[in-house]
Amino acid sequence: MSRPIQTTFIDKVRRVQIAVVAARGADRRHFDFGDDVAPGVRLVLSEVGGEPLAFSLWTSPQDIAQLCSDASVPATAALLAIDGDQARKATAAGHTVDLSQFSRSQTNPDLYYVLFDHASRRQIHAVLHRLVPALATHPAAA
Repeated sequence: MSRPIQTTFIDKVRRVQIAVVAARGADRRHFDFGDDVAPGVRLVLSEVGGEPLAFSLWTSPQDIAQLCSDASVPATAALLAIDGDQARKATAAGHTVDLSQFSRSQTNPDLYYVLFDHASRRQIHAVLHRLVPALATHPAAA
């Protein structure tokens, strides 16, 4: 029985990654929430120096536990993730995405995440500024 669940989760991760790639080609914003791209997953869109960034925000406790490879995290409110390729491209363009502040997913090795015990729009925005230091500062991120 666990095999179909694993396959379903892998498919969900792929669907989210396809949405991330598509979102990076859309209009760029400093900070915005996209629509749900899968149950319990929506995108957080940003850009730095003309380089689009699309983070995935996971809120399902089962998905968070799966990405973290740890069933002890279901009390976490959300997980914000970025794929390593996207972070490396932004860094190569001169806009650091500080992967040292992320944890690396055990189940998806090129996926990096941060956990939130409370995931308000304001908190996610503030953390995004910490993770991507080159984002222009403005009062809404304070």
